[in-house]
Amino acid sequence: MSSASQQGGVTPRERVLNTALSQITEHGMTVSLEHLSLEEIIRASGVSRASAYRIWPNKQRFLADVLVSAVRATRLEVDSQAEVAQLTALLDANPSFATDAQVRRDVIVEGLRISIQADFERIASSPQWATYLALNATCRGLADSSLREEVATALAEMQEVFIDHRSAVYARLPPLLGYRLVPPLSGENGFRSMSEAAGALMTGFLVQLGARPQLLTATFRLAAYGVDERDWTVPAFALTGLVLSYLEPDPDLVWDQAQLARAEATLADITALLKASWVTN
Repeated sequence: MSSASQQGGVTPRERVLNTALSQITEHGMTVSLEHLSLEEIIRASGVSRASAYRIWPNKQRFLADVLVSAVRATRLEVDSQAEVAQLTALLDANPSFATDAQVRRDVIVEGLRISIQADFERIASSPQWATYLALNATCRGLADSSLREEVATALAEMQEVFIDHRSAVYARLPPLLGYRLVPPLSGENGFRSMSEAAGALMTGFLVQLGARPQLLTATFRLAAYGVDERDWTVPAFALTGLVLSYLEPDPDLVWDQAQLARAEATLADITALLKASWVTN
């Protein structure tokens, strides 16, 4: 390909696809992608019409390439550093955390309630998650089996990255709070199972939001999970219960100065992990 047909090392094909992805990012994505106009995208990309139509003889082939590119370009947002800051503030507000088992229970349940609700609200307004849900719906309806397989593979790879990252965060939290996985669950596999289950439940609630937006804010007051009454949304209540079903107080853990130092180091480790994820995403 001649240098005249490229700009800064970017091929005409890449320029057109990047323009289409920019429109998806700005305006959102519908299940069919039919809202994308090939002619408008060609004009916006600066690529000649003749060059574009040599690459894509018809709109369907163009939309297929856009779909695969959209999957590969989408990065699911992970936990916010603000949620770790909320947990730190909760620990600071409960100085008897290390000596009182009930206070530890209060802190872990309240920490889950607050962080899960904040997580749900953030994800519900995330363009990346909206695109992910639309891509999943689109994939299931694709008539072209080879394209469907290609999109499904890319979606699975995206999900694996998200599950692995959240699993790494989950693995650091129980020791910080004096908990462990419920036997026989253990190690990486146990936290990965928790991450997969929590992700599936969260995705289900996100899908329901279209028809039931009240899920995001409607609350009920209930004493549950071994603590006093709290205001719960249905997603926060369900996901807190799911996480707690994987965990139990660690009977072997002793809250001495060494354990407190390890807890502080764990908080710093989680914060660093989340900072790294936001840089790479």
